Amino acid sequence: PISQAIETLLHPSVWSCIVWSTCSISMILLNKIILTTFEFQYNMVLLFYQNTICVVMLLVARELGFITFENLELPKVKAWVPLNILFVLMLATGTYSLKMLSVPMVTVFKNSNNVVITLMDFLVYRNMVSRGVAATLGIMLVAAVLAAKNDLEFTPLGYFWTAANCACTAAFVLYMPKAMSLTKLSSMGKVFYNNLISIPLIIVLDVLMFGDFMRFFSSDLSEISIELQLVLFLSGVAGFALSASSFQCMYYTSPTTYSLIGSLNKIPLTLIGVWLFATKMTLNGAVYIGLSLLAGVVFAYTKSMDKENKKSTNTRNVFEKQNSRDYTPEEIMLLERTEEARLRSTSLPSGLVRSRSKSLY
Repeated sequence: PISQAIETLLHPSVWSCIVWSTCSISMILLNKIILTTFEFQYNMVLLFYQNTICVVMLLVARELGFITFENLELPKVKAWVPLNILFVLMLATGTYSLKMLSVPMVTVFKNSNNVVITLMDFLVYRNMVSRGVAATLGIMLVAAVLAAKNDLEFTPLGYFWTAANCACTAAFVLYMPKAMSLTKLSSMGKVFYNNLISIPLIIVLDVLMFGDFMRFFSSDLSEISIELQLVLFLSGVAGFALSASSFQCMYYTSPTTYSLIGSLNKIPLTLIGVWLFATKMTLNGAVYIGLSLLAGVVFAYTKSMDKENKKSTNTRNVFEKQNSRDYTPEEIMLLERTEEARLRSTSLPSGLVRSRSKSLY
């Protein structure tokens, strides 16, 4: 029935996924339009503007009572700064990569980030992966290499920035758990700290490496069209909406759903990017890009299933304790969370994801 379909679409677990997907795709496309269609030459100015817009919108939303998050505290700032340096480097290298590579190739190498992250996770934390995950990673890596070989818009500098972005993204993801454990920030608190602390760091990085601000203010600012100003503002709003919707999506869905949505996003993003920017590619290149995207979806599902199976095994081991006197505080917390998730699942419509997660991943 139509009423049931509308009710399903209005459920938080559904609309949060739709909003997050839309914001994720829009953010990349808007940045690509700014950097290539409008030929905006000041990447660091773009990042500064977007982060400032995000901070302002966060403060306004908190003032209106829509969200809550922590104020700046010096000990937490000190603990968060190393992660924020990686965050700024990730953003900066990402903009240069997006500027010089086509959208399909950017999505392929975003998938390839999983290979670097998994490898570094093993080298640093000795975390092993299943054979299924390893196989999909191998397919992604081979597909990325073959797609790059068939890239008609290949630029060595673009691939340099892409490699740098992969390294910075991996370092950011792997260091994040430590920063989170030191600060205990809320979801929106992480967004606030990330964007606010990054503003002075962007200026420092620009002074040391790029000089975008000096060139920007030396240029004729009157030449910035109304259309470009509008797109710049929309990109800032999209950045805020992306941050907020991603945490909402993580809260209302399971880690498996969140990972799958993130991988599936890349398919419409690639198709829209090819159409919108008239991307030239060979048939072989298109096949390898498609293979990489498919492997990314399988990887997200396989890894999420591995995590769920591991959690189920841990929970079963806890229940096999002979009596409550043997429980550790951590096991008691796990039992409570498992029972809470079971009770919550009964309130969700049939066919929807039946658990909520506040996990960052």
